[in-house]
Amino acid sequence: MVEPLESIDGGKPWYYCPDPMVLGEAPIYRASDSTLHWVDCLSEPPRLYILKVDPHTGDAIGDTRILLLDDSVTVAFFRKDRPGSYIAAYYQGVCFLDEATGKFEVVKEIIPTDQRDELRFNDGGIDAKGRFWLAEIDKKAMAFGPNQLPASYGTPRGRLWRYDPDGSLHLMISEGVVCGNGLAWSPDNTIMYFNDSVAMMVFAFDFDLETGNISNKRLLIDRRSSYGEPDGMVVE
Repeated sequence: MVEPLESIDGGKPWYYCPDPMVLGEAPIYRASDSTLHWVDCLSEPPRLYILKVDPHTGDAIGDTRILLLDDSVTVAFFRKDRPGSYIAAYYQGVCFLDEATGKFEVVKEIIPTDQRDELRFNDGGIDAKGRFWLAEIDKKAMAFGPNQLPASYGTPRGRLWRYDPDGSLHLMISEGVVCGNGLAWSPDNTIMYFNDSVAMMVFAFDFDLETGNISNKRLLIDRRSSYGEPDGMVVE
């Protein structure tokens, strides 16, 4: 028996994009100029959107500025002391993205070009020490659909990486991820949360803020016998 979901009224759309998006992702807000930034990672070409927002009412102001990107960018964050620049996960790794032009500089190519049909990057997060975490999708495993991966497939190939401010790259989860999503940390920085959307599970890890290490993986939320793919996540 499948557990029913409560239906709630989401109200009216807050904003209509100038063109329909394929997959809008990764909204981030910058208080200094009250702008909202997000990406459409599956449009052709991929796009970066920047929209002015009234800081008091939350209403959109004026037209959206749209920048065309050279490759799919799935998540981006503002860089400290680097105005107009983001750190982002692009299809194959880590990049710096320029807000003025939409051009990006490849920092770490992690997934080889000849594996683009098998793997790609998806969601990510920034921990309290400024380390950039980015998670992969196993595209072939994902194609089976939510919680439909046959045992014959074996272990999914998706991984979780950590890119540190000193430029070092660390493999944090070496396999087992179908669709990495929703990275977040508890307010006291002792727990890291990690969603696998297509596997329909949310995991928790003990997190060491000083070293960036994770341990003691455990299942936090299990939706495999009900509805709902855990996707993005915000901890307040």
